Amino acid sequence: MEFKDKVVLVTGSGRGIGRGIALAFARQGAAVAVNDVRDESCRAVAAEVDRAGGKGIAVPGDVSDAASVKKIFQTIVDTRGRLDVLVNNAGIIYVVNLVDTTDEQWDRTMAVNCRGVFLCAREAVRLMMKAGKGKIINLASQLGKTGAPLFTHYCASKFAVVGFTQALSKEVARHRINVNAVCPGNVDTDMTASEIDVFEKITGKSRETIRQELTDMVPLGRLETPDDVAGLVLYLASEKADYMTGQSINITGGLEVH
Repeated sequence: MEFKDKVVLVTGSGRGIGRGIALAFARQGAAVAVNDVRDESCRAVAAEVDRAGGKGIAVPGDVSDAASVKKIFQTIVDTRGRLDVLVNNAGIIYVVNLVDTTDEQWDRTMAVNCRGVFLCAREAVRLMMKAGKGKIINLASQLGKTGAPLFTHYCASKFAVVGFTQALSKEVARHRINVNAVCPGNVDTDMTASEIDVFEKITGKSRETIRQELTDMVPLGRLETPDDVAGLVLYLASEKADYMTGQSINITGGLEVH
């Protein structure tokens, strides 16, 4: 198993894409630190990691809070001694027009989607510089490449992740730390289901119609799964991607090609 005994932190892995990534690493024998703001979700997925063949570590906490992030990383160091891979997956989204976006919605989006990536990467780089190597994978989005109405706040945060990835990759390359981003499309998760709820209220269309319209947008003809994303993340975390850094790679079924 390629990641046997590797130590991986996946933020926001209590559900959705993050959970899929955590379990994919587990199936490859990794020790996976499962992070989420909900303690019960962390512990539930950590137990799933154990059952999938990995070693689960529950590290609940808010990635937008510096003290919480330090505690997360200290727990990993205390239990496993190092960190080989960081997957910055935690994120939030609202479906809202700019004129109706509240200060709190904007600030929370930036806090989780941008500040969280910064805080976790800063702690990871400190550990990885000492080790002389490491892999950081940031979850951006197709909306970090091309803007869309009703998502100005989210687009701004994910464009920021792409820029952060490019800059950090050059800064830490001499330490053999690879930094890349993954840009998913319409992933079939609870978050997407929540977006469909809002679109149903805005448009008056049924959930089934909206879901079909989202599917019809995808050239490959289906919604994305967490496993689709996880496969690319595992590749970027592997030795096969040792010569890749600073990239923001689309995995959208053909929706985004830039």
